[in-house]
Amino acid sequence: MQLQLQPTAAHEEDEEMATTRLSLQLGNNVGSIIQSSSCSSSGSSAGRPAPPPPPPPATAYGTKPRHMLTEEEKEAKRLRRVLANRESARQTILRRQAIRDELARKVADLSTQNESMKKERETVMQEYLSLKETNKQLKEQAQHHLSLSLF
Repeated sequence: MQLQLQPTAAHEEDEEMATTRLSLQLGNNVGSIIQSSSCSSSGSSAGRPAPPPPPPPATAYGTKPRHMLTEEEKEAKRLRRVLANRESARQTILRRQAIRDELARKVADLSTQNESMKKERETVMQEYLSLKETNKQLKEQAQHHLSLSLF
């Protein structure tokens, strides 16, 4: 079973269409909510725009308790939540992708650095062995000259 790491263009377009559709539904529901509330209060205003309705009393959880919301308001809240969740998920995906890309870049950099250090180690090791051999030869020569000078 393989997991698809990056969404395809068609999947992104479908998601964009769904988001747009939800935005339009949300806009229509909010518009109908505003329209229904303004129609009931615009009885004696001849040609003047109706003043905005007074804000409902605030509670600890929002403007109205959940059990006092109309079905349209509940649906509008649900759609807003769905859109917010979808956007949050999209941001999470983008953040994870950025992290994954950064880690992949670090892996490549560290692999290059590792190879460079291996080559440097090999060069230093060859130089060490060469100097060790030279040192051995010089010691033998010194030993030989010392033994000749004693006679």
